[in-house]
Amino acid sequence: MLRRWLRSHVGILDACGVLDLAQPWLSGCGLILMFHRVVEPGSLVFDRSLTIDSESLDQILSYIRSRAWDIISSNELYERLAGGKRQPRPFVCFTFDDGYADNLRVALPIFRRYQAQFCVNVAVGYIDRTSPAWWDVLGEMLSRRDEIRVSNGGKIEHLKVETWEEKVSAYHRLGGRIHEEVNRGCSPFGETWALNGIEPQDLSDRFFMTWTQLRELALDPLVQIGAHTVTHRPLTTLKENEAGDEIQRSRQLLEQRLGVKAEHFAYPFGSCGEREFRLIKELKFKTAVTTRWCNVFPVHQEHLVSLPRKFVCYGDVPVSTMRARLYGEDLSFES
Repeated sequence: MLRRWLRSHVGILDACGVLDLAQPWLSGCGLILMFHRVVEPGSLVFDRSLTIDSESLDQILSYIRSRAWDIISSNELYERLAGGKRQPRPFVCFTFDDGYADNLRVALPIFRRYQAQFCVNVAVGYIDRTSPAWWDVLGEMLSRRDEIRVSNGGKIEHLKVETWEEKVSAYHRLGGRIHEEVNRGCSPFGETWALNGIEPQDLSDRFFMTWTQLRELALDPLVQIGAHTVTHRPLTTLKENEAGDEIQRSRQLLEQRLGVKAEHFAYPFGSCGEREFRLIKELKFKTAVTTRWCNVFPVHQEHLVSLPRKFVCYGDVPVSTMRARLYGEDLSFES
């Protein structure tokens, strides 16, 4: 009951300076943030949860600096948690998944401005152009066309996508169907693309870094590179040997091509369980991050391969949203 009251009065408590005093109790050691793409302000986006604009990212970093929280690397995250010592200041650890080109072109200059570190978890298949990202392919196809063909119960349906609202509706409708198929172990690159005469890789290329660009990013002292499998398939849908191979090969390819250590991992789609945690431990990764929504608390020193993360959505108000993320205002409490 007391905690619920605090949540409803957090703005007042912040203005009075009480929020920072209560921080260790409200939000533990800190938090890990999850991002994917960084776009220019005003860009039209299909999936708000995968995108943030550059101005909002700048405001987020500025706000964290103003609250005197530490911005730390994934290596320091491991050292703080594994060491088990109480740190004088809470932390934020920034992570970006997949390997989008805008991480280099748009995000890196902003992080340089604040001398802040971040980790990019790379799905190797996107970089070597063997695994197109179906959600980006779907969005690109819809953005270019006013009508598409889809299979519905064995019949071919012509779907009008002339307005932006129609395109977004189709994106979520078809994307949900494809995601369900992926979770059943089916390939995401099936009849949708063939019906529309689409070669998925042709629409996916522009989104992701090349090996040359990724090497440039990896050489920056502010950047760490983590593994994120090869094909970005949900690990829980794979056989154990397949899942292990996806994890291990992604690390090996990153280390061979970039000449850096890949000691941290992110589970694609947050698809993970006890088997995946065991595989990560056996392969001796330092940390692995999930999509489980929570701050990081001292108890997580016993769960280094199943760490929680929070994301910030496109269009969120950066300051109020970040206050909610940092101080646990966005968590649900029953009492």
